[in-house]
Amino acid sequence: MEELWASVAGRRMRYLAGGSGRPLLLVHGIAASSFSYRLNWAELMGHFRVFIPDLMSVGSSRTSGLDCSLRGNALRLREFLDEVGIERTDIVGSSYGGAVVMELANLAPERLAHMILVSPANPFARRYHRVLRFYLSGLGEIFIRLAPFMPARTWDYGIGRMYANPKCMVAGTGLGYARALRARGVIRHIRSCLKTFAQDVEELRPKLTAMANIPTLIIWGDRDPVVELPSGYRLQRELGAEMVVMPGVGHLPYEESPEEFNRIVKNFVIS
Repeated sequence: MEELWASVAGRRMRYLAGGSGRPLLLVHGIAASSFSYRLNWAELMGHFRVFIPDLMSVGSSRTSGLDCSLRGNALRLREFLDEVGIERTDIVGSSYGGAVVMELANLAPERLAHMILVSPANPFARRYHRVLRFYLSGLGEIFIRLAPFMPARTWDYGIGRMYANPKCMVAGTGLGYARALRARGVIRHIRSCLKTFAQDVEELRPKLTAMANIPTLIIWGDRDPVVELPSGYRLQRELGAEMVVMPGVGHLPYEESPEEFNRIVKNFVIS
């Protein structure tokens, strides 16, 4: 993958790109980066021109005046597509990134050829609200500001809690997540996104039926501890989507079972 930069919202957005073929956009979660898809891009590049933007790095140290709502992130994602010359794309969105992708689907459905949502935050989920309340508390603010500089083993433990089986975690995972959050302004940007997150996700509810014309696949791990699987079934019905439940997998199926995840994505998009 090649490291590149795009001008988005008057700021610089880092992204990775590589491979050839039809475009495939991979959108990461809230406290993550393009690093999340490190186990996937080599295989996917053999079939697609893969783009992985770092959504959170667009804030840099200049977050003043930046709209950090789901809509704001979706508009910047659309601007990113314009900047790199993508008229229409297949798109994968994970967790928070899945909610951003759904907002993009509402704003610009003509830009999406296929939509793949990976255990996305959605209006029918409630489990993640407790974690959200913590991060928005005073104690949570202290924690999130210190988190990027915590030891790698602490991060391995934290990321491992999202796995069904932490023993399958690849070495260096925790540190890779932490490093992406050390850039100046990133934590401030994430907290700003979290402040409106619950309301933004709830406001997706009446917009879901408008996305039903986009071919959609939902991928979920049957042991997801972050966003509950039953909410996925309700989302599936609203979107008229296909759904694949991966057994023995948690919240990050592209990390826990990358070969199977890649196969599912390719079969849905290419078949």
